[in-house]
Amino acid sequence: MGFSLVEKRRAGKIISRKNTLSQDVKKSIFMLIFTLLGLIVILSIVFLLNTSQSSQKGYILNQEQLKKEQLTLQNHELVNKIIQAMKYNRIDSSPILKSMQKPETLQYMEKEKNNP
Repeated sequence: MGFSLVEKRRAGKIISRKNTLSQDVKKSIFMLIFTLLGLIVILSIVFLLNTSQSSQKGYILNQEQLKKEQLTLQNHELVNKIIQAMKYNRIDSSPILKSMQKPETLQYMEKEKNNP
């Protein structure tokens, strides 16, 4: 009566090849380097995009500040013109001027030729 050992395998089960420790280490190092390089490239692209957007926004802000200064100067000039135009109307309509007597004769003075 002989007993024989029969290996029982499950149907459909795939037995993978076993790797040595040095192969696993090399594979892990390659994956680590690939992952780190990928992260460096992605972070570099994000940094460059962010930096360029910041400089563009700074340039636009600078241009808008220059426009604001120009408009402020133009506003001051227009306000001064309005004040100058209204000044003569105020003088003509002031009660002090109306209460004054008008001159009966007008005399004009000439500049002497000897005095500069």
